[in-house]
Amino acid sequence: MTADVKTQVTEHDNFFCRALQLNLRVENCLANYVDANALNLRNSVCFKCNQGAEVRAAYANS
Repeated sequence: MTADVKTQVTEHDNFFCRALQLNLRVENCLANYVDANALNLRNSVCFKCNQGAEVRAAYANS
């Protein structure tokens, strides 16, 4: 998702998650981050993921 600059990001878009090493939907990335944040899982790869932060920012701006 970082190399392909898109103007609109929807929750149904897919991208390759480097941290989990699989194709992931934006909605699943958001859910994984929210779960890690809500459950105070600070060691979760989803909580610390820079790529996930970029995906969340792109989704928020679309």
